[in-house]
Amino acid sequence: MNKQSYFQIETYLEAPIEQVWWSVSTPEGMNTFLTYKSESSGDASSPKVGDRFFLNYGDIENEQIVLEYVENQAFKVFDSYKSISPDGSVQEFKVVTRTTLEQLDETFVKLTLSVNGFSIDTFGQWFKECMKFGWQRSMMSLKSVLELGMDLRTPLFSYPRLGILNCTINEEQRVSTGCQAEGNYLLEVFPNSPASQAGLKNGDVLLSIGDKETRNYEEFVKTISSYGDKLDNVPIKYFREGQVRTAVVNFSLEEMFTGLVNTENETFSDIKEKREMLAKQRSSSDSLWTGKGGTHHEHH
Repeated sequence: MNKQSYFQIETYLEAPIEQVWWSVSTPEGMNTFLTYKSESSGDASSPKVGDRFFLNYGDIENEQIVLEYVENQAFKVFDSYKSISPDGSVQEFKVVTRTTLEQLDETFVKLTLSVNGFSIDTFGQWFKECMKFGWQRSMMSLKSVLELGMDLRTPLFSYPRLGILNCTINEEQRVSTGCQAEGNYLLEVFPNSPASQAGLKNGDVLLSIGDKETRNYEEFVKTISSYGDKLDNVPIKYFREGQVRTAVVNFSLEEMFTGLVNTENETFSDIKEKREMLAKQRSSSDSLWTGKGGTHHEHH
């Protein structure tokens, strides 16, 4: 397992430093590339230390407390995330995020984002891998907004899903499974999800999707993203009880998996209650997830 409790991302942006600063340090700016809704306890256009931001990312909410604010230089917040799973359960995470800007020349600004405070266990590993991937794609969206005027949030995050919680297999999981191959350990397979319908279970190790190996979390996301709207009859390989097994999976683009929820019409509580009810209905009927490849809510 990677024992570091933090990660860091560097991005180079061809934009005025004042515009970059506004984008990453104010609720209005975050709405252009990152959040769907935002509010502030203070002056949203001119934050100060101690202000609280209330941010929404579809089925994720985040309350931020501003810890550091040095204009055009450094912005640090304490993040308290709440995320709704496909079954309606809510998971909570707390980290500290710091963003710094450096003017390199007349054209380019270097943005360094560091996130710290992940627990040194499997849960922390999963959270860190997910969040690092999310921030990498969000930085791509920021770059596109600033340099091209294009908001890429929906295409960047509307890739097919399996309905699982997974992380790069670590040493503890190798011992428990007996799997010496590289792959993604399945921490949770949600009932009646595409993965569940394909026969996958908690504790399996996903080895490949199609003809591509999924040796770590990053490879898993890149591989599943490459399928676009090709959702049905995708072969996979996984490890269970000393054997490599095969299955065929039908990916999903349902909003409960992608997180692309239309927050104009639904509150965080609405989303939670709807998913809890749907999970109970599907559990009792043992029905397949419907709508794979069909309509899913997107917020532009």
